Amino acid sequence: MALMIALFMALSAVMVTDVKSGVQASDYSEKRACWIAYLDIQKYLRDKSESDFRRLFTNMCNNVISNNMNTVIVQVRPMSDAIYPSAYFPWSEYINSNGQNPGYDPLKIMIEIAHSKGLKIEAWINPYRVSNSTSHTNAVKNTEFYNAHSGYMIEYTSGEHICLALDPSRQEARNLIINGVKEIVSNYSVDGIHLDDYFYVTGMSDLDVASKKANVNALVKELYSSIKSIKPSVEFGISPAGNLENARSAGADVDTWMSQSGYIDYIMPQIYWTDNYLSGGQYTTLFTNRANEWAGLNKSGVKMYVGLALYRVGENSETDKGWSQQSTNLMQQYITAKSLGYSGYALFRYAWLDEDKAKTELANLNNVVSSLQPTINYTTHIQNIGWAQTVKDGEVSGTSGQSKRLEGIKINLNNISGGVTYRTHVQTYGWQGWVSDGELSGTSGQSKRLEAIEIKLTGEAEKRYDIYYRVHAQTYGWLGWAKNGETAGTSGLSRRLEAIQIVLVPKGGTAPGDTSKPYIKYDVRYATHVQTYGWQDEVYDGQSSGTVGSSKRLEAITIRNTSGISGSIQYRTHVQTYGWQGWVSDGAVSGTSGQSKRLEAIEIKLTGALADTYDVYYRVHCQTYGWLGWAKNGESAGTSGLSRRMEAIQIVFVPKGGAAPGSTVNHYIQN
Repeated sequence: MALMIALFMALSAVMVTDVKSGVQASDYSEKRACWIAYLDIQKYLRDKSESDFRRLFTNMCNNVISNNMNTVIVQVRPMSDAIYPSAYFPWSEYINSNGQNPGYDPLKIMIEIAHSKGLKIEAWINPYRVSNSTSHTNAVKNTEFYNAHSGYMIEYTSGEHICLALDPSRQEARNLIINGVKEIVSNYSVDGIHLDDYFYVTGMSDLDVASKKANVNALVKELYSSIKSIKPSVEFGISPAGNLENARSAGADVDTWMSQSGYIDYIMPQIYWTDNYLSGGQYTTLFTNRANEWAGLNKSGVKMYVGLALYRVGENSETDKGWSQQSTNLMQQYITAKSLGYSGYALFRYAWLDEDKAKTELANLNNVVSSLQPTINYTTHIQNIGWAQTVKDGEVSGTSGQSKRLEGIKINLNNISGGVTYRTHVQTYGWQGWVSDGELSGTSGQSKRLEAIEIKLTGEAEKRYDIYYRVHAQTYGWLGWAKNGETAGTSGLSRRLEAIQIVLVPKGGTAPGDTSKPYIKYDVRYATHVQTYGWQDEVYDGQSSGTVGSSKRLEAITIRNTSGISGSIQYRTHVQTYGWQGWVSDGAVSGTSGQSKRLEAIEIKLTGALADTYDVYYRVHCQTYGWLGWAKNGESAGTSGLSRRMEAIQIVFVPKGGAAPGSTVNHYIQN
């Protein structure tokens, strides 16, 4: 009840008359779909050249996106025909009026364009229907398809028309339908297979309801297993009639589908009535009543979406008064369904997106949808500027090209249960403790740069979303996207964060961009004092410090652990005249400077958690011998008793037990 109240408060707050700009189509937190029926294909796409087809379907996708939807459900098999090249079904007259190959693959193009726009696309098939009028039936009877499959077709009367359908009781008919679906799933990257409410229609059979359900169930179960055997990620859903009695009498065994696994991934009842329905002289909340009935059947946790009647907007009905009395029907239905656990909706059908009388209904629906979508909000404290304006959902907070450090950050979530927790790596202080839900991480007023960040979700938000984030780092620019607690930024490099983007992506969805190298860190940094040249700049992680080919001796070395893991790095050197020196650690000098004494050998080892995490490998370039093999974890590297100078060194951390970075032979030569 609390959720319902909150949702209706949101409803009243966002009721408008202008369509708001659409959310990104790639937001799949809930399905918001548009049915593109064969009548839409006929109206907008039939008999077009490939270039015109591409242009027009692109426009349709843009229209869908501008109305806050993220999925198109395209009727690819209206009547045992196909809008794609099929080995089982003839070309559809709704894509090419002569029933011939149009010279291109419409389905392939649709998928390409939809996916390029961030839309999911489902292939909608009408499994049994072959014809829906007498003239159509007569035309079908003159085809090879009829000659091949008429043995398992039903001819029946619907109103004044003679129609044809594949017989749901025949395995041959099921095989044909299943092979056709397998063809789609195998050959095309569709996101789903969708069946509508056309099962046993009036006049098609006098079988009892139980027999009808058994026949339809046989097909549904085989379809489900066939789809999953080819591509488990492809969803299979059905959109039955919204009146439960009608759905069941047509053979839709919704009670089984919604209580047992192995039949469907989602159900989408077509609840095409308002809550101002006149029955027996009394108004009834018919939409809410039926939405409740369907929700009460869901015993197995199948996803539930609701089919909404966009085509009825503005209709003057003697019984369903809501369509003409108000322009908030779809909005109210969306909010009601959401409060009952439905995870989205589909609008029937595409052509009505362009109808003037639907504009206000769509505007109100679009705005409440936008207002109720989960958002990630964040603000940063910027050097010399202070707290920036709060941004959300992938927008940039911070600066680039201004050399200004981020010093603090606050992050929170809206419109979803659960939370966000995060921590930052701060100049001088290192990693700070985790904070959450709008708390400050970092500092303000201390002139300390943020160097790295980790962010993760909790509760319901963690179950439904991945959180991605990337940072603009000094020197490196935009790094790759990190995810769900991974580190983004740098450590051990003294580089400031300058900007950040954060975005929610539905669980398992596509990353918003390149995920390579979100974090640059150097596990070990070291510098050497070289004859004549003095101290050199620090290098890191396997780089060479010193000289090769210059006949210059190393005279001293410092080594630092910059991995962020607790523990220390300890080392000692063998010095000309003096021999092995005592152990030093973590940036202290080993060797001499100003004494013209050569280093001849070195030993390096790790302690604490650092030693549990890494092996340290190192090798030296020695006078006469060149590069020796790699030593490991305290072994000696170099020479002794041979009066040979060390000229260069490389040091690298390798994950515990990992392969050596090269040959380990002859890492230490003694007289």
